[in-house]
Amino acid sequence: MQPTNFKFTFLKRVLLTTSAFAILGSGAAIPKFISPIAAAASNTKPAQAASSKMSLTQNGVTLKLGDVSYDGKSLTYSIEREGKNLPKEVLSPYVEINAQNLSNPSLKKYMVPEKDQKKGYIKIFPEVLIDGNKLKSLGMFGDKISEKNTVEALYSKLDSLPDSFNMTIQVGVTGISKPFEFKVPVKKVNKGS
Repeated sequence: MQPTNFKFTFLKRVLLTTSAFAILGSGAAIPKFISPIAAAASNTKPAQAASSKMSLTQNGVTLKLGDVSYDGKSLTYSIEREGKNLPKEVLSPYVEINAQNLSNPSLKKYMVPEKDQKKGYIKIFPEVLIDGNKLKSLGMFGDKISEKNTVEALYSKLDSLPDSFNMTIQVGVTGISKPFEFKVPVKKVNKGS
């Protein structure tokens, strides 16, 4: 890959993630080369609450949920994507078609109607429900640099969550109309355990 292509790809991801942050206002997507877990936790790794390894398949795309952890202050999980003839990149390059994005000329080429999007990209910002209610938290979502075809999420400022709860993660994938839905019980763990 030529250096100019690398710079373009990186800048494109930064532009898209900045736009997604502005649209959602409740989280920030992370460019490909920065792990949200590494960025937020540096050398400390929260204890594992559940390594569910749940797996769901639709239309030739398999998503596996793993590495679910909750320590009272942060909630993390990872999602691995598998399948044949999938795009090289895991995160979707597409942005939502709306009035705010239409006013930004540099985003227009990324506004592709859903029916024309290539199948297999994971859409940015899965919907997370805690005991059936939408999670309201500052969050980061991006490629997991230590594992190919895997993304990870980190949500922080969770002081109001109970010590145990049922979490539902609804993950959208381009080219597949119904989101993948993972349901997993989560219990608070101590960082030192």
